[in-house]
Amino acid sequence: MYKKIEIITMVSHQQSAVKTLDSFSYAKELIHAPLTIAEFYESCKDYPILFVKDAGGIWNAIAMLGYKEGNNLFIDAKGLWEKNRYIPAFIRRYPFVFATKPGTSELALAFDVTCKGDKSTNAERSFFDEEGKITPFLQGVVNFLTQFQNDAKATSEFIKQLEDWGLLEAKVANITTPSGEPFSVDGFYIINEDKLKHLSKKKQEELNAKNVIPLITAHLISLSNVQRLGNK
Repeated sequence: MYKKIEIITMVSHQQSAVKTLDSFSYAKELIHAPLTIAEFYESCKDYPILFVKDAGGIWNAIAMLGYKEGNNLFIDAKGLWEKNRYIPAFIRRYPFVFATKPGTSELALAFDVTCKGDKSTNAERSFFDEEGKITPFLQGVVNFLTQFQNDAKATSEFIKQLEDWGLLEAKVANITTPSGEPFSVDGFYIINEDKLKHLSKKKQEELNAKNVIPLITAHLISLSNVQRLGNK
């Protein structure tokens, strides 16, 4: 989604703002988007929630948005998201993101400069006020991204716990379009319901103690959306 990232500083962006985005065209090619556990209950109504592990061994949850490369099924030709569908926070945070400062491990707020606007015409979305202080708008962005980052960490820990409990299994999603065209999507994991049913009493008590049953249920409910994607 991001074309050119630039870290926001008062020196470089005192007169900067971001333009109002009137479409989700920037996400048209995304066929999946990271999700956090805070989003499971809404997302499970609309998308399959799947689990993936990156090259560094970090677990993530994703919402499946399509099965053909480069085709997000929930965004139309005008860039509008399908009505009454949950929009993942990963997509809503655009054009902002946390980026690592060069030569350090420190994170800083950054944005896609292709969305840059002028403060004079986008005052309500400006970065700094006349005194050089961060605006309420940008503080809201920082709060949103910080919460997203914290939720993402909690999500990774949740899925790692599922792995430790032996509940995950690699899966292939087979989708058939109305015209009969078959598609297969792999590289993800789901919870094995049979293993869940036969957990030891000790592990069941752990599940209850960590209050993860509702999250597991949301994930399992979401899997019924796999074939629905093929019907779109």
